Parts: sequence; structure tokens; C-alpha cells
Amino acid sequence: MDNLIDAVDRLHSSPTVAYRVLQLLEDPGFDIIELERHLEADPALAAAVMRLANSSFTGISRNVSTLRQAMTMLGARSLRLVVLTVGLVSRLTTGAPAEVCRDFWRRSLSMAVCSSRLSGRQRWGSTDEAYMAGLLADMGALLFAQVDTAAYTDLCAALAHGPELMEAERARYGFDHPSLGAHLLCKWNLPDTITTAVAQHHDDCLTEDGFQRIAFAGALLADILWVRHTTRMRTAQRFFLAEFDFDLDEFITFVLACKEDIIDNSTVFSANLPETVDCDDIVKHARRQFESEALKTAFECDSISAWMTEEYV
Repeated sequence: MDNLIDAVDRLHSSPTVAYRVLQLLEDPGFDIIELERHLEADPALAAAVMRLANSSFTGISRNVSTLRQAMTMLGARSLRLVVLTVGLVSRLTTGAPAEVCRDFWRRSLSMAVCSSRLSGRQRWGSTDEAYMAGLLADMGALLFAQVDTAAYTDLCAALAHGPELMEAERARYGFDHPSLGAHLLCKWNLPDTITTAVAQHHDDCLTEDGFQRIAFAGALLADILWVRHTTRMRTAQRFFLAEFDFDLDEFITFVLACKEDIIDNSTVFSANLPETVDCDDIVKHARRQFESEALKTAFECDSISAWMTEEYV
């Protein structure tokens, strides 16, 4: 993993400003003037901070006009988020195939929004950290695409994102994109809650860790939104019912609300999402799966009842 990450570093110049800002933000008593000076040295980072401060992400209606005002309002966690995405993630999308980047942003924003919403609803940890874990969950895929571009692009085109793709990654590289992404985030000194969620976001062998369950929910939501007639709709409905007590209407409402947030958030990170989400199709698919599940359950109950009657007689 270290060799692959080093190869990426050789492909791209080191994001010095981003790393220095992240170091400053590790100190709870960071000097805001020094931080402002570093951000001003990188116009793209400074613009991203202003864009985030004036977005619906913050929930603030008034206009933020200065960089220092934006930094004060956002706080260390949100600043860390924008520096990671613009200063580091954007670096990894540079030169990567368009189809890989498009899939990365669609899935990452979906996982981020879903994770943040569920974290707030369940009161499991920080919503900012949940958002960050979702946003960075597929970093490993970008690393593979940078180093082994043609072969990895073919894998992504041929295989469904998830267990299928991960199995092919392990066969080719010896490890999969969640493990590689988590390893990179460890090198960036992100909290264990985030790196663990990234490492396990496709793992359906659930633990007591709320962040891991939220991350898995985000991966399911990304399939629902971006994979037409996904085979994982039934899995998602069962999971959201079992873990978060969502009935069909609550599930549909949640999915559609996430869709709106994803579109809003895509402007914050200048993510290119050319495809629109077909909400009507998603709702119809969800209802069909629910009705199919209900009929199956009713049939099984009738069969059991008939068997018990025969046994009794």
C-alpha cells in the first residue's frame, strides 16, 4: 500500500499548503491569522472555504464576505473537511479517467450526505465526522485509478461497485479500495472512527459500531441513487428497517431528501454530476420491492399455517 501511495505522490506535486493547514488545525488553539495567511496562498482553497461558508451546508442565511469570517463560522472540523476535499481529493482526481471521477463524486457525496443525516438522527458521534467518512470512503479507488489507470478503469466498467469489484482488486493488487483508502487516511492522521468506517463501508457483517453501520447504509444509498434498478434495493429496505426503524414511506422520504442535499453539496466541492437522479423511478422501484417482499412474507405465513393445520389434523 505504501508503494502505491508513494507512486501517486510521484505523479503529483505535494499539496504543501493543504498539509500545513491540516497540521495547524490539529491544534485546538490554532492561530487563525496564521491559518488565514496559508489559505490566502492557495486561491483554490480560499475560494472553497468561502463557497462552503455561503452554502446550504452551514444552514446560515446571511452572506459571509471575508475569509476570516468564514473560518470563524465554520470551525476546525468543517475547515478540515474542505481542505481534505479540495486540497487533497481534488489532487487525486486530476488526471484520473472521467468515468472514475464521476463515479467517485456520485458515490462519495451520496455516502457523505446519508452518513451525516443518519448520524444526526441516531445521535451517533459527530455529524461532521460522519460526513467526512462518507466523503472519503472511496479514496482508494482514486489511488488505483492514478497508478494503474487503464486496467483499473476496465475493472470499474466491467464490475459492480462493491463486493465484486473488491474481489477483483484483491486478486490484482493484494488489497481492496476500502483498505487502501483507510491506510491513506491513517497516514493523514484522521480519527480512528473515520478510518475504521472507511475500511468497513462495504462490510455487511455489522458490529456494534454505529459509524460502521452508517457507512454501510451510505454505500447502499449510493447504489439506490445511481444504479438503475439496483439489485440492492431490497437489501437496503431491510437494513434501514432493521437498523433505523424506517418504514417504506420514511425510507422513500429519506432517499429523496438525500438526493436534494447531494445536488446542493456538489456545488460546494465543484463536483461534476452530469446525470440527474430519476426520483420517480426510485420510488416505483422501492414500492415494487416492498410489495414483492410483502407478498413473499404472506405466502410463507400461509404455507406455515397450512402445514401446522395439516400436522394438527
